Order: sequence, then structure tokens, then C-alpha cells
Amino acid sequence: MEGAMFLCQPLLDVLAGRGIEDIDAFIKVPSWNDLPDPFSIPSMEKATTRVLCAIRRRERIIIFGDYDCDGVLGAHILRSALSALGAPARVSLPHRDEGYGLSSSAVHHFSRSGTDLLITVDNGINARAAVRLAQRLGIGVVVIDHHRIQEQAETTAVWSDGFCGAGLAAMFAWALALRAKWTDTKIEYLLSGCSQYAAIASIADCVPLLDGTRTLARLGLAELARSRHKGLQELLKTSCTDPSQPDSRDVAFGVAPRINAAGRMAHPAEALAVFEAAMNEEAAQRSVERLNQLNLERRRTVKVHFEELVESLGTNIPAGLVAYREASPKGIAGLLASKCVERYSVPSIVLVPSTIPGQVVGSGRSVPGVDLVETLRPLGKLFLRFGGHTQAVGLTMAVARIEEFREKFARSVEPLARRDSQKPDGEAELNLSFMGRHFDEQLLLLEPFGEGNRPPTFSICMAEVLRVRNRWVRIRQGRSSLEALCWDVPVREQMKGDFLVEFYGKTRILRGFTPR
Repeated sequence: MEGAMFLCQPLLDVLAGRGIEDIDAFIKVPSWNDLPDPFSIPSMEKATTRVLCAIRRRERIIIFGDYDCDGVLGAHILRSALSALGAPARVSLPHRDEGYGLSSSAVHHFSRSGTDLLITVDNGINARAAVRLAQRLGIGVVVIDHHRIQEQAETTAVWSDGFCGAGLAAMFAWALALRAKWTDTKIEYLLSGCSQYAAIASIADCVPLLDGTRTLARLGLAELARSRHKGLQELLKTSCTDPSQPDSRDVAFGVAPRINAAGRMAHPAEALAVFEAAMNEEAAQRSVERLNQLNLERRRTVKVHFEELVESLGTNIPAGLVAYREASPKGIAGLLASKCVERYSVPSIVLVPSTIPGQVVGSGRSVPGVDLVETLRPLGKLFLRFGGHTQAVGLTMAVARIEEFREKFARSVEPLARRDSQKPDGEAELNLSFMGRHFDEQLLLLEPFGEGNRPPTFSICMAEVLRVRNRWVRIRQGRSSLEALCWDVPVREQMKGDFLVEFYGKTRILRGFTPR
């Protein structure tokens, strides 16, 4: 299916409605040549020169990642690439209680251990003081990051908001291989491995799945399907509807939460252990089982704390929500914020106590049309630190300023937020007779779905509810039917009307119903 002529009309309508003019380019099977030149990213030449020089000099290299999926996988990509270049680099991942980003205490620790070169990934672009300290202590610093710049650290920084941290790490690994004059075959093998991790991180980290990121994610999903990595195989087996063909929903709701559960409930090193078990099946099984346990613990904890949060909020929800949860663990603040967005359709920030007395840390999630970083920037004097990207932020502030922040955030969001921004509209009308193997194959060409490339939502008109069982509803239109997940749409058997159904990977989700 190389051209638009092979797409059915409903899918063509979706792409046309999204303003995609070159449909052939959008749906064609990508190749590595479709990725941008890694040296087109600012400072890539300078950064690769510094790292290759460190390898030749046998300098002691530390890779400093983060406690989330993007930071863990970005660090793993860099270590794998440096190992292939003959450099035994060490990975350091922070505990969530240490706070986000490169800290002065971490720099002192690296200095005492004799570090010559520090490479940060998914953090560091705003760590001006910590980077300056490292340089004073004789440590070279290379930053690989995608977060919005507040005050840029003065060092060699490979920065782009076109990729997530792991995506940039994959591009950096590619640039290193090119500078090292690897053969095309060896480079393609490297990219095959890196792209798997970059695909997971790109989908998990809510970066727009457009342009180079979309290409990298599509390539990575294809590589995941045929991966021989024991850790990945075990993770896909326990996380995916069909491990032989993982899609973006499998990654977003199966793979990524398990990786993130380590950093939320324990230590991110427990997730890294899965990817270190490349050929050891027994170690892979143990590590994945541990992630499964942590993920179950995470789900139970979020359920309890969200129910308490909803009860405490009542019914008068402001245009921008700030909630302080004194009893909630730091690791679930972002998840609580996400659930608030789902429930109330407003930008939401959840604050929890910091390990430093008198301070709180918070995680925020947004709705379409509200850029959280730009919304918070004028309120910057209220924070000790903050950063992130359009749809997700983290911040630290004094407990005493919570009420002031709550009022100012609601006022700032009021002109921007639309309460109905989360309500989906049908992008095209779909007759269920179109569905089948060919439709599924064509839908797959629109993958991966996520930020910037949402799953398509179709109107299914003049249909009826055949059956409702648990959270599943079967809808019939003529002689054809489909089964969809139904979370909060009030339907019952024999109801007739028009349905809104989201097609997210292999899963169909009922998003709306209008009776007739």
C-alpha cells in the first residue's frame, strides 16, 4: 500500500481533515533514509567530537539519565552505543526523591568517583548551576535534552524539541557511528536496536509524533515486532495484546507504565535491568516480573489516592486545577494530574510534599490548546524551579505559596481552556461493512498514535447496541458489528443511534453516543 489510492475513503477523510496533503509520504513504509541528518541538530558535531576524544583518551564516562521511561531508555541507548565504540561508560539514574534533573550533590558524587566526562540525557538543559560546578571540578559535560529552555546551561548541548530524550540519544548514537566511520551494515544494526527504545520513549513521553519522531517511532515499532532481545521479548509478552505486532496503544498503556512504575514506586534501575538482560532469559523474566509487581502496586495506589482526591475537590472545578495532596507519594503526582485531566477536562497540577521541609513538588498535565510551560512562565517567581514541555511540566515551590499559585493559575488558564476540549468529534463517517483485515492493515499505516497524531474517531450512524458486558459493548450496523471498550458512556442493550468510536491500535473505544 504505497499510495493514497489504496486507502479506503474514511481513512482518506481523516487525513484530509488533519491537513495532511502528501498522503503518500505520510503512509509509505519508512526507511532510515527518511530520518533527518543527525548533524543537522545543533551542536551534534561538537558533541560527537568531544565524546570520541574521550573514548580515545580512555576517560571515565558517566551517563546521567532520569527516573522516567524516556530518561531510562535514553541512558541505555547511549551506554549501548558507547560500549560498541569500546568505551565502558557507567549509567547513573536518580531516585525520584532526589528531585528532577542534574543536582550539585550528584555532581560532587561523580567528581569523587573520578569522572572525566558527564553526559546527561533527558535533563540538564536548564541545570546551569550544576553544570558550572561540574566544569569547576574538572568534569566535561555534554547535554542531550529536549525540554523547553528556561536558562540554558553553558556547555555543549545537543538540544531539539523535535525528539524525546531517547530519540535524541538514538540520533546521537547514529552520529557517533558515522564519525567513527562504521560500515553501513553495522550502522543499520545499531539503529535497529536504538529505534526500539526510541519508539517506546517517544510514545510514552507525549512528544508530537510528527516528522522525524514519527519516522523513528514507526521504524522502532517494526523492530520491536522482530526483536531478539530477551528483556524486550518478556516485556512485550506481558504488556501487549499481540506481542508479534505491538502497536502504539500497547506501548502507551502496557509497556511504558511498567517501565515508569520502577521510578514511581522503587528505583529506575529496576527498569534498566530489563534492558540489560539482552541474552539472559532467566534474568529477563525476573526483571519483568518485578516490573509487573511494581505496576500493580502503582495501579492500586493511584486508584485509592484519586478517589480521595475527587472526594476532596467537590463539584466546583476551576478552569485550571491545582490540588495539594499531603498524603500522596511523589511518584504518582503526574498520574493523578493525568486522571484529573481525563475526569474534568482542565489543565491540572498535583502537588505533594518534597523531601525538603517547607517545599512541595508538583506534576502538571494539560489539555489541547493550553501550553503549560508558556502558561506557567509568567508565574515563574512563585517557583523554586520548573520546566517541561507543552503538555507536561514539573515544578518545585514553597508550601506557603500554594494558595497564591492556585488562584493565579486558574486565572491564567481561564481565557485559554475550553471545557469541551476533550470531547471528541467524529473525523469521518465509517460504515462497519468497511471493517476487516484490509481496513486494519490500512489503519496500521497511520500509526503510531499519540501526541500530534491522535487515534482516529469515526461516526457510526444508525446503529444499535447488541450487548453490554462488563466494560465491553457490541454495536451492530446492518449485518456488521464491532466490539468496543466502554468506560463512561451510558449505553444499554437495544439502544439505537449514532456512535463515536475511537480506533486506537487494535482496540476500539466508545467515546460518545447520540440516541435516535
